[in-house]
Amino acid sequence: MVYKFVILSDEVDDFRREIEIDAEATFTDLNNILLKTCEYKKDLMTAFYICDEYWDKKQEVTAMDLKDESQKDEQSYLMDKTHLSDLVPLEEAQKKAKILFLFDTMCDRYLYMQVREVIERKHLLTPEVVVNKGKAPKQEGNIDDMFGGLSEDSGAMYGDEDYDPDELDLEGYQDLEDIESGGY
Repeated sequence: MVYKFVILSDEVDDFRREIEIDAEATFTDLNNILLKTCEYKKDLMTAFYICDEYWDKKQEVTAMDLKDESQKDEQSYLMDKTHLSDLVPLEEAQKKAKILFLFDTMCDRYLYMQVREVIERKHLLTPEVVVNKGKAPKQEGNIDDMFGGLSEDSGAMYGDEDYDPDELDLEGYQDLEDIESGGY
């Protein structure tokens, strides 16, 4: 069985991809075809979020387990061990399942994916891009844009033009130089 996904961006109006991928492919396979068709670097962190009908995130799929000890009891889904059909079963795919693809973790930017068609009695060894329109949004956003163009002036940064970092009481805190030299 093959899922046909439509992929759109809220940043680039003419961007559209349609990908056909076997339901038994892994999220790593989906990740790789998305990186390739969008011409994104492979060395940056990405993730998928299975969503409800309102695009609210329900389950996360990552390349590596990022949970700390307090979260170890929670279910983790890893891209290379999770098949599309594990988290998007046929019933959900037929209901036009929605997935967010996090391609820029620093600026929290996504591509929107939705199953448009389920093609039964067809199997694919490798995913195929069947529609490739427009240029993908840049992979790495501008951090300055995220913070509304705050100036480098620390007064503007903290909302007080009379801010003086020398007035902070740092007793008990170490300088980075102390830490680097091993003098905790």
